[in-house]
Amino acid sequence: MKTGYYISGIGHGLLILWLLFGGIFEFRSEEPFVPVADVSIISEEEFAALTAPPVGAPEPEEAAPTETPVPPARPEPEPEPEPEPEPQPEPEPAPEPEPTPLPEPPAPAPSLPTEDVQPETTEPTPPEADRVAPEIAPEPEPQAEIAPEVAPEVAPSEEAVETPPEEEQEATQPEAATTEIVTEAETPQSSAPTTSIRPQARPARPEPPVETAAPDPTPEPDPTPEPAEERDPIADAVADAVNDALTSDTQGQTDQPAPLGPPLTSGERDGLRLAVSQCWNLGSSSTDAMKTTVVVLVQMQPNGVPSGIELVSSEGPTQDAVQTAFQAARRAVIRCGANGYNLPSEKYEQWREIEMTFNPENMRLR
Repeated sequence: MKTGYYISGIGHGLLILWLLFGGIFEFRSEEPFVPVADVSIISEEEFAALTAPPVGAPEPEEAAPTETPVPPARPEPEPEPEPEPEPQPEPEPAPEPEPTPLPEPPAPAPSLPTEDVQPETTEPTPPEADRVAPEIAPEPEPQAEIAPEVAPEVAPSEEAVETPPEEEQEATQPEAATTEIVTEAETPQSSAPTTSIRPQARPARPEPPVETAAPDPTPEPDPTPEPAEERDPIADAVADAVNDALTSDTQGQTDQPAPLGPPLTSGERDGLRLAVSQCWNLGSSSTDAMKTTVVVLVQMQPNGVPSGIELVSSEGPTQDAVQTAFQAARRAVIRCGANGYNLPSEKYEQWREIEMTFNPENMRLR
């Protein structure tokens, strides 16, 4: 066990000695030899004189560039003769374009027949006169007296001294006359209008209506659509056929007095109510129809078959719901009464007309 301690102590002692005295045994290398040269200081002029070329020394001649011999040009090869081009076939002459047909001149507009409008000529009418003569008398001269014959005016002459004086005679002319009598019917009407027509005024342009901005209506919430009642087309057809048959049977029967009897008992009423309720179905109707109550008047035949159904009164939220509830009640009455309800015949006057109240909660009879 102590051998290890000895080896460890010797090793540590050697290490300590080497650290303390290890530098003594190292060999130092000699310093490198530095050469020393003598240097003299000269001025710039002396340096320029030393470096200047000698005077009179011939300049070196520049060597003339030697000409490189040009190789002789190679003779170009003679071009091969081009082959003669084959004669091309002559192009076929293009067909002459067909002459475009000239547009047909528009048909001349049919000339409207022009009527030669000639100015209306009015024949001169003879002047009005009280006497008729073969010739029209000329217009009377001013200051001329009217006489049966025309006499020229005689003026006093200068020879009145020699001859006996003649009485001055005034010129006369015949009374105004015309060749025909002009009546009022033949009096020509003047072509000029008697009164001028007032020109029509231009119609006033209607002013465009001023559009006023309408207030935006507040949008109403859309009502929730109610599911439509699913109708059975076969049941509707059967009910309509039975109703038509019942109506025709009722019209064909003669009015016969029915025997009177006591009123229906509660058991008979319950039996009729149960029979109708078996065919009454509102399962597929809307929510409003389920809240609607209708009163129906049912007219019965003596054999217990319904002959007519009418709506007496109703109570519901909407008209569509009332119509749906009435159709369901009508189908129930006709479908269950196709073979006739089991009612006593001696009490026909009591159940000939029955009011049935169809209420989704309970159904009543009256």
